[in-house]
Amino acid sequence: MAKIVFSAVVGDARKKAGGVVFTKGRSGAVVRRKVSPIQPRSSAQRNVRADFSAISKSWSGASMDDAKRAAWNALAQNYPVKDKFGASHVLTGLQMFQKLNRVLATMGVGTLYVAPATLSAGFPGTLTVTATAPGTLTFTCSNTIPAGENIMIFGAAQQSPGRTFVGSRFRFLDNLPQAASYDVGAKYVAKFGALIATKKVPLLVRNANTTTGATSIAAEALKVVS
Repeated sequence: MAKIVFSAVVGDARKKAGGVVFTKGRSGAVVRRKVSPIQPRSSAQRNVRADFSAISKSWSGASMDDAKRAAWNALAQNYPVKDKFGASHVLTGLQMFQKLNRVLATMGVGTLYVAPATLSAGFPGTLTVTATAPGTLTFTCSNTIPAGENIMIFGAAQQSPGRTFVGSRFRFLDNLPQAASYDVGAKYVAKFGALIATKKVPLLVRNANTTTGATSIAAEALKVVS
């Protein structure tokens, strides 16, 4: 699915044309291929789907009420998000509830029903990575991780030394408490295979607040395997 920005020549589009579907959401115009839906098959996909389903049900559950939902709507208004074009969009209260609680669920924290007053998380800083075939992958962060925050680590498949673009290929690897250094070799190899000398390993790291689910901007690194 891709987002699009229309021009003065074509101001809008809807429905299907040539195997693609044009539609519009809260964050703008969207174009996607027309496909028949399938159920997720990997364990990771099933877990994500189950988490979103449980979180969505919690929004309408006994632990929520109209006042709490209004507070989540207000929080979403105060923290707009940016799309790929840099335009700001306001999430719904439900979307903000899902976004933060999905992070908390990944860290093993229970559902947050009361909207936080503020959202903040420290920045990990520059990543110093060690990557050695076939399975050594460690890194340190130049910034101290604040108390009450974890490190969320994402990786992508190894790529050729001349390639620098990773894009949306990052996948979740691990969630770890603050430490002097982080070892993700076993988790990386389990998901992407053994490290190969001269290949590049992409890593992406965010701080995550263990109380609110707020995450920092990402720190990224591409390390050549030795």
